Amino acid sequence: MASTAPSQGEARLHADRLADELGRRGLAAPAAIVLDAHRPFLPLLRQGAIFVGPMLAPMIGARRFEALRRLLEEPAAYDRLATRLAGNGASGDEIAAQAGPRTGGRR
Repeated sequence: MASTAPSQGEARLHADRLADELGRRGLAAPAAIVLDAHRPFLPLLRQGAIFVGPMLAPMIGARRFEALRRLLEEPAAYDRLATRLAGNGASGDEIAAQAGPRTGGRR
């Protein structure tokens, strides 16, 4: 049986794609606020994704739901997405060049 755990590169790719799409639609700032506000609930969000998956996947598409679920499974990818959205359009390469993950403090 294949492992369902996302590779770090795969989770990074999902985070970058989502950040690009949200930025293109002008939703980067609201999404960054939501991600920051819900960071403490990440373990519950992971469990919720498992619970609502059978209902939500047909509505948004199985591939998109799987990408979202994998993003929630990897805390570094969640932080990368939040940093990228709050970074005023910083590219994935610029984010990767930053040292270490976010510590949770406000900037």
